[in-house]
Amino acid sequence: MTTEEAQNRSHVLDRLPAYLNGTLEPAGAERVKAHLVQCEVCQHELAAWQTIKDAASVATASAPLPSISLLEQVWAKIDPPVREVVARRRSAWHVLLYLWRVFSRQVPLIHKSIWPASALVMAFGCFLSIMSLHTYGRRSHAELILALFLPVVAAAGVAFIYGAENDSALEITLSTPTSIRIVLLCRMFLVIAYNFMLAILASAVFASFEGGGVAPLVQLWLGPMLLLSSLSLLLTLLIGSLFAVFGVVAMELAQALPANAVQGMLEFHLSLSDWWQTNPLILCLAVVLIVFAVLYAPRQPRLA
Repeated sequence: MTTEEAQNRSHVLDRLPAYLNGTLEPAGAERVKAHLVQCEVCQHELAAWQTIKDAASVATASAPLPSISLLEQVWAKIDPPVREVVARRRSAWHVLLYLWRVFSRQVPLIHKSIWPASALVMAFGCFLSIMSLHTYGRRSHAELILALFLPVVAAAGVAFIYGAENDSALEITLSTPTSIRIVLLCRMFLVIAYNFMLAILASAVFASFEGGGVAPLVQLWLGPMLLLSSLSLLLTLLIGSLFAVFGVVAMELAQALPANAVQGMLEFHLSLSDWWQTNPLILCLAVVLIVFAVLYAPRQPRLA
């Protein structure tokens, strides 16, 4: 080993900062102090560290210290009390605001063809019912046509609110922390509310021609609209949109075209059953189907 290497090993350069700050253990501090007496290299290094320490002290002294109250306010913003955080999360206002934001952002995500298609088909159904009234003069038959069209149109719209083929932003929807249950309920409410307003308008137009009121017409189609829409949502989640549309159309035709056996042959006649209107049974069935669909919704694949 050369003399220079021996001197380098004997230096205490790496211990000088701790020695200068007074954080070195007593025994080590004594060894460094004794070494500095005879080592010029370490003396120069210690002087450099002392210069840095003095400059830092001057900079710190020139900056005013924040007051205690200011520090408390800063810490309160950074680390609010747990109770306050929980209260904010559970605040009814924040929940409503959150739901409104989710609700309003679903409008551009719903398939754009639903809106004009629903309006056109309902207008066509209203036209057919008015033409039937003027051609045959049978009010019940014309009302039946209107009552058949309106629920099916709403249910068909609900069938296309979810799915990769209907939602171009499905991957984004699935990757967000928002529950798919909330998304489905918001979209279903939007579509049903839109079709409800269209149905009210169609009923008002029909009533203006036949001279009756709107309320009896609404009583004919409101319950079936909710039931078929709920069934459509459930079938969409279980099977798919097209199967949901076929399912609700088949169910509507099955109750509207009862078969009677006459001389060994089946005869069909268009009619509207008393139970297939707005009544507690239909509304309860609609609620049950919605609940089942909402409970099943999380089984859909998610990306997050």
